[in-house]
Amino acid sequence: MFSAILAWIKSKKTFLKVQSGTGDNLLKEDIREGYVDYCLWSTFRPDCIDTDGELDMMCLDSGMFLFKDYPDANAALRACYTQAFDDAYDESDVIVLLEE
Repeated sequence: MFSAILAWIKSKKTFLKVQSGTGDNLLKEDIREGYVDYCLWSTFRPDCIDTDGELDMMCLDSGMFLFKDYPDANAALRACYTQAFDDAYDESDVIVLLEE
């Protein structure tokens, strides 16, 4: 089980953070529909990379993806990428920077 992934999306010049859910955001309706897990995702872009020690980031968007099976890190990244960018997952567009 993973806890978080940070990836750089080359085509969007944006970071994508995917975080494994803790279970407390599933609604009773979600559970009745067969969902067992979720991931939270956020996209960030640096305001400027010419910094003096601080890298300010603007949050662009965020969301939650529900799963009917417990996802591994790769499945979670693929699903959240597709939802975040409304585009098919492109492995060549993604650089995974950190995975915990």
